[in-house]
Amino acid sequence: MSQRIAILFVLMLLSLAGCYWTLEQRWQAFDEQTRQEIGVKTKDYYVHEWGNPSKQTKTIDGEEVCTWEWRGYGGSQGWNKTLTFSPDGVLKTFHREYWPKD
Repeated sequence: MSQRIAILFVLMLLSLAGCYWTLEQRWQAFDEQTRQEIGVKTKDYYVHEWGNPSKQTKTIDGEEVCTWEWRGYGGSQGWNKTLTFSPDGVLKTFHREYWPKD
C-alpha cells in the first residue's frame, strides 16, 4: 500500500512540474516532441488528439497540409500549428507560429 502512495505522490509532483514551465519552454517541448514524431505519427493521430484542422490543402505532390488554429482575446493572442503529411498520411514536416497577448 505504501508503494502505491509513493508512486501517486511522484506522479503528482511530476504533473505539477510542468505548471511552472514558461510559455516558451512549453513551445520548445512541443517542437521537440513533434520533431520526434516525423515519419512516425499520422494525420489520423493528430485529428484524434486535436480534432479536425481549421484549414486543409493538398500540394501538387499529393501531400496534405493541415493547420490547427487557436485565437484568444479577440485575436490578440493565438497560435497556428501547420503539419504536412505525405500522401500515405505520415507526418513529414511541421511549423508553428505563436503570438502572445500584448
